[in-house]
Amino acid sequence: MSVLFVEPSTSLIQAMGYLGEQSHNPDQCPDRNLMVDSNYPDISSFFAETERRIAKANRLRNHLYSVRLSFSRDEFDPTQAADQDLAFDLSKEFVESWLKEKKINRPYVIALQADGKSGLLHTHIYICNPGANGKGIPKGVSALKMQDLNDRVTRKFMLKHDRSTAIQDRLMANKKQHDHNSMGASVGKQHYGKSKANAKTVDNKEYMKKTMMSALKQATSRQEFLQLILQQNIYLNRDANKSSDDLWIRHDGGFRKSLSFEYRGTPGRTATLLGLSLEQIDQRLKWNAKLKQNQNQKQLSVPIQHTHQHKQPKVKFHSLKLVKPKAKTVTKTVLPKPHLNLQELLNEKYRELIKINEQLSDPKLPKSKREYLEKIKPGVVQAVSELESAFFVGETKKEVWRRKKKEMELEKESAPES
Repeated sequence: MSVLFVEPSTSLIQAMGYLGEQSHNPDQCPDRNLMVDSNYPDISSFFAETERRIAKANRLRNHLYSVRLSFSRDEFDPTQAADQDLAFDLSKEFVESWLKEKKINRPYVIALQADGKSGLLHTHIYICNPGANGKGIPKGVSALKMQDLNDRVTRKFMLKHDRSTAIQDRLMANKKQHDHNSMGASVGKQHYGKSKANAKTVDNKEYMKKTMMSALKQATSRQEFLQLILQQNIYLNRDANKSSDDLWIRHDGGFRKSLSFEYRGTPGRTATLLGLSLEQIDQRLKWNAKLKQNQNQKQLSVPIQHTHQHKQPKVKFHSLKLVKPKAKTVTKTVLPKPHLNLQELLNEKYRELIKINEQLSDPKLPKSKREYLEKIKPGVVQAVSELESAFFVGETKKEVWRRKKKEMELEKESAPES
């Protein structure tokens, strides 16, 4: 199989209209479509079912996926009816294998044509994106994964029908060599299989996640949060005309869903990597700022303890010998760390909230587990809010307690002995 091409198509009428056009090369091939088939009884049934699903899934951007398979003349002769049947059967077997591998059932239509400028056999395959429940194909349609499946299905089909696999073997060898030599070419320029950059996607996203988590713990503002991430060679995908605030806030004043970053050609969004919305990230940054400000105030309020006093040595004039004063032992007062247990409890609740969000972002999470997490999440959010309020209020009470204790000690020292 020489070429495999995948693209989204948002218009069902446009796709069906393309198949219904007149032959593009009537001199060599008077018929536009040599064969047309679907997994529904007829094309009208496919059109009606697909139209019903598209109307139900009003939030999906891609209504149809268009897949084109082109065959070399050495594989199938366009002028031979037997080769036309084989090319059509191979295309149908490819689609059925792909649907089985994805574990889904979608309406599709296949049209075999040979009216191009080259006169080669090729098939147009239109696959409906929405399912019966209105949801799209899980993880979309990947041309790279389709190419791997295409190699396996084509080679098996050719051997089954006693056809030569020389062309497919050469394509697979070229793809293997391309993967070996590739050092990160973009997906849009690929001709054969995956690049090394795509193979490192998992590692790149894990690195991005760790960097963002570290920045979230340290930063006290949005600008500092972005700077800490950019310092690790993770770049922000943004419009150069937008200011920093536009990245976080929409025109209506609400928070955007997430920020988009890129590391070594691998894209990633904060909502996916952290499991937090921008509003939740902003709340965490404000909490970090309050905590840092509070720690600075505590450092300023602690008195400086002098461990020794400087005195001039006494001199005996008759002997001119220096007499060293006796060292005065001063006990250093160590103030207790306030609210250590409360702070640990607050951090624990915050880690619990992050873990819940990460689990809810997993599409493979069982339904019962998802319902349980959605049920307990409001309670954890409320607990975090109450602990934050208690932390700052409790610290103020602690300072009052210290001041009163110090006043009582001063009163005892100044009171005359009876």
